[in-house]
Amino acid sequence: MNWTAAAAQDALPPVPSVRRLGPAPEGLAAAVELTAAHLDSRAHTVADFERSLDGLVRHAHRDRHPLARALADTLGHRYPEEIEARRLGGLNVVVASLLWRVPGHSLGPGCVRRDRGHEECAQGGLEQVLAARLREVAYRLMSKEPLPFLLSTPTWDTGALEAAELVERLTEYRRLGVRPGPADFGQALLRVRRDGAAGAAAAEAASRLGTAEGSRLAAWLGSEGEPSPALRRVAEPDPATHKAWRRTGAAAAQVTFLSGERAALQGDFPEPFHWLGRPHEGFTQCYHWHEGHPVRASVLPEDRETQAAWLLPQVTLAATAGDHGSSWMLPHLARLGGPAGPALHAAVAAGLGGRYVESRRPAVEALLVLAARGDLDAPLLGRELAAMTALGTVKPNRLADAARCAAAAGAYAALWTVLAEVLPALLPSVRGAGEVLAVAASCAERCAATGPVPDAVAAVAARRGSSGLITEARRLSTALTGSSHDR
Repeated sequence: MNWTAAAAQDALPPVPSVRRLGPAPEGLAAAVELTAAHLDSRAHTVADFERSLDGLVRHAHRDRHPLARALADTLGHRYPEEIEARRLGGLNVVVASLLWRVPGHSLGPGCVRRDRGHEECAQGGLEQVLAARLREVAYRLMSKEPLPFLLSTPTWDTGALEAAELVERLTEYRRLGVRPGPADFGQALLRVRRDGAAGAAAAEAASRLGTAEGSRLAAWLGSEGEPSPALRRVAEPDPATHKAWRRTGAAAAQVTFLSGERAALQGDFPEPFHWLGRPHEGFTQCYHWHEGHPVRASVLPEDRETQAAWLLPQVTLAATAGDHGSSWMLPHLARLGGPAGPALHAAVAAGLGGRYVESRRPAVEALLVLAARGDLDAPLLGRELAAMTALGTVKPNRLADAARCAAAAGAYAALWTVLAEVLPALLPSVRGAGEVLAVAASCAERCAATGPVPDAVAAVAARRGSSGLITEARRLSTALTGSSHDR
């Protein structure tokens, strides 16, 4: 059915801004200070991580020894003895390498492998990609071929990289005769934005470089780099699914998405990247989505659909198993690039059904972000909510509470369109339907929606009586048609 809203467009909260990264600190003291602050902080932002790394690389290329002395004075106490690279997380491996506290053999490409013990953990896999890039940087800093700057430093604080900017960097590498790092260039490709005309122009410029990397970039900006759509299915219950991490097993069928296969990622990319190109149906044993997610998410900043497909089982846990889950990552995924497709909408739908208010709130925020950016497919979200309600994943009373929060933020028209798809699955007698119907009626009134009354709503409104359910059905019918239901 189609409805129109006579009211002005929803007065939504401002879209969270995506900020351009500032340049790496020019001064040596400022670069070391930023690195120390980043390592001491518990909130590892993409901007601080990337600017710190870029600053270390640039200063090491200019003159390694003053940088090493300054790092030793400020951070030397963190690495009192030689330590294997695998035991160092994040920027620590680069800093320790500059201080000659890491054995070179532990930085080689063969030492960075996907941990087979974490095949069910997407965050562990993303961490391996980060580790491959950082160890490669550290290895080059200890060699006679240090990188002058990185190809993969993002343009934006989501991790996204403008294609034209990458072409400029590759051009400078060619002029300087620098051999690109495979992991660094691989990460750059995963980050590059594929915007229509700008992407096409960058692909043409890349193809003219006459280098292997230029050709790969041109192909990547074409069909080779397009993310594969995730495939939806309903998975049957598996009580043993979460036993490994002492979580309650799936007690009912659940919506899952199988991320698509990407042959290109299993070819010329370094081995730690290969798993990204293999199909995965979520990650049911992933235990640390809560930890450092912006930096990990920046590995795939232009593919939020795939990340949402991986995240969905964890968000579903918050609705079905009394687990707080990982819905708090949803607003960040909503800010990333790439299509906002069925997997992301399904993850938001599952989040709106979280058992606890704290679990639902991030899903509401993600909904508002998508709506404010023009990325929300309200009918799609409504259909997914209807399906999850039928499966028992989303309880109507929890959905009503989440919808009230979104409506309070001004998303009346968007919420009405969403809930119009859900009501037929709840009426006439699903417990909690009246609460959802009340929110739908309020939203329809506030956005002045007009159009046909859904059959399920009309059937309830036509009943005799004055129950809350019937009253709200008549209220919604009146809002949509302007005619009252006197009984």
